[in-house]
Amino acid sequence: MSDAKPETGETQVPPRTRRGRLRLLLFAAPLLLAIGGAGAAYKFVPGVADRVQALIGGHAKPAAQVADNHPQFIELPEMAVTLPNAGHPRQMRIHLAVELVQAAPANASAEILSPRVYDALLTYLRTLRDGEVDGGLGIDRLRADLYRRLDLVLGPGVLRDVLITSLVLA
Repeated sequence: MSDAKPETGETQVPPRTRRGRLRLLLFAAPLLLAIGGAGAAYKFVPGVADRVQALIGGHAKPAAQVADNHPQFIELPEMAVTLPNAGHPRQMRIHLAVELVQAAPANASAEILSPRVYDALLTYLRTLRDGEVDGGLGIDRLRADLYRRLDLVLGPGVLRDVLITSLVLA
């Protein structure tokens, strides 16, 4: 007599192999999560990449260079403007902050607070019509126009962004 097993068409996997795969998955998953978290921290957390490079390369950056990596913001005083509204004027109060590029000249902060900048901004803001500032697209267009005007007044390579920190229409 032969010990032949009847063929059912199914392959039987010993239970030992299933446990081995489960153990491998249980050990690999935390490792993959740790590697993914470290990669995300390296990419998105400020300063982590510099520290890792300093550890790997064996040389640390001077403290002055590390401090320069932070953006420099200058807040402008609040401006109040009356907008023409087909005979029913509306008031607009806007508060801006300007972000400078890292390699901005030393006198850029004094230049941004000059009367020439306020004149350019107020001249533009007074030409706005009712409805031009309404909605998200209007705010984005307002920011872009303010950036363009400041870039013309201050010159290229000084501004990184213009931020609207407060906007009230009444």
